[in-house]
Amino acid sequence: MKESSKSKSSFFTRAPLLTIVSLLLIFDCAAFRAMRCFWVFYDPNIPLIGAEGVFAICIAFAFVSIVLSAIRLNGAAKDGKAIKIASVAVFVFMFLITAGIAAILAISDTEARIVILLYFKRELPAVCAVVFAYVALAILPPLKVKCRAVLGVFLAAVVAAAAFAYLFPSGSCRIISDPVVMDTGKDYSVVFATNKPGTASVSYSFNGKEYTVNAQTGGRKIADRIVHAVNVPYEHLKNNSYTIESTCVLGEYGYGSKLGKTAKGGPYDFKVNEEDEQSYLVISDWHTYLNDAKAAISNLGEYDAVIMLGDPAPSMDFEEEAAEYIVKFGGELTNGAIPVIYVRGNHETRGAFADQLPSYLGYDKLYYTVERGAYSFIVLSSGEDKPDDHVEYGGLDDYARFRAQMIDELKNVELKSDKVIALSHAWQVDEPDKAASFEAWDALSALGARFMLSGHTHRCEFIDSDNPDAAEYLERYPGITTYIDGGHSGKTYVASKITLFPGGVHFEAADNFGNNVIDSTLEW
Repeated sequence: MKESSKSKSSFFTRAPLLTIVSLLLIFDCAAFRAMRCFWVFYDPNIPLIGAEGVFAICIAFAFVSIVLSAIRLNGAAKDGKAIKIASVAVFVFMFLITAGIAAILAISDTEARIVILLYFKRELPAVCAVVFAYVALAILPPLKVKCRAVLGVFLAAVVAAAAFAYLFPSGSCRIISDPVVMDTGKDYSVVFATNKPGTASVSYSFNGKEYTVNAQTGGRKIADRIVHAVNVPYEHLKNNSYTIESTCVLGEYGYGSKLGKTAKGGPYDFKVNEEDEQSYLVISDWHTYLNDAKAAISNLGEYDAVIMLGDPAPSMDFEEEAAEYIVKFGGELTNGAIPVIYVRGNHETRGAFADQLPSYLGYDKLYYTVERGAYSFIVLSSGEDKPDDHVEYGGLDDYARFRAQMIDELKNVELKSDKVIALSHAWQVDEPDKAASFEAWDALSALGARFMLSGHTHRCEFIDSDNPDAAEYLERYPGITTYIDGGHSGKTYVASKITLFPGGVHFEAADNFGNNVIDSTLEW
């Protein structure tokens, strides 16, 4: 419909511009909502200027812009003063919020962008629904009858397809990772990932009998996750072969369920080295930089087992992060054939999925001991690196109490070996509380710990007197040598390998450029 001379629009009230502004604001709302990892820098609960307030304002401006666009597309008689002011306001707000989002994305590192994308994917269905509603509201009325009919049929088809996909979801199930076999201190947890939620089982033969062990709780199979853990007794899996299986579950009902296809993997030949000489790949702080980590690891040769010292990603906001950066990566390093000792880092304590992570990996708790031939490993969980009331944690942390309980239990640990290695993401064990840290180290010293392996600082080094935080520890615990593995730092990633033998431990480390970083042997 052509506008009369009286209704000629100003630049800011033209329908095409308002349409563009409306669409950008719809996406801006979702993009801002997806940037939760940046909200910590100002209190999200402050009205108007807090993150939730800005999000609400963004929605309000998007709504106003959609209404203005609908008015212009439907041929308003003329521009009133209120329409002009509102149009300029939404344009200015759109420009500012879009520029702000673009600036944040530009300065974000890879791991932050990954989290933002995962959040945005979760918001995408709502974005699409709003866009379709906007199309129906703003575009359909002024079109010719035939055009409206065609577009209406298209929109109806999209809605019908979405409804069909919801009612009859695809049953295709794929195993997307080799298993990673985690030593929990009491059994092996066979962990693998699938593309869709479903059941999980591990099958094997032992002493002439066939076993199929399901992931289950209280007698009911677990079917609501893509990260699967099946706990198998030590003696059943050690130096044995096994297969894995998952059936996609499309719907659970009071009577019956709807199952999709079944995916299988294996067989995997699982080997455990309990000889006097054992080699361990040691990795920490890979923070989503998998290619750099694998490049460094390729320079260290073969190994009998893996020690994962934590911090695979910026947080555990999503189950998909655990699937990609712990399970899938661990499967690539081990091919499901050698054991992994897992140590939780401080970044796995963050995000909505953090409290579910231990059970999804098959652990009832994340501090435990592992006995491997002549050697004992004490695995500790150092929690967060700042006091529980720090703004980063949003009032949800209680790690001071958690560490106190862990340290109390540490005092009663009984080990089978006198060759003892402690594992903790942060070498202090309780970084925020020095008194509690000394209490933990007193217990480690009493247990005969000779080495502490840690990560967290993104440096590869033996802690010595040059470290200002270590002087008192070196004086009080001269028998414990602390080694920091390295991890990602800028464009460089350092991985390590330790070789245990009756006389001592050989430490070697290499970076992703093929440089040797450490080559040293220390006695027990």
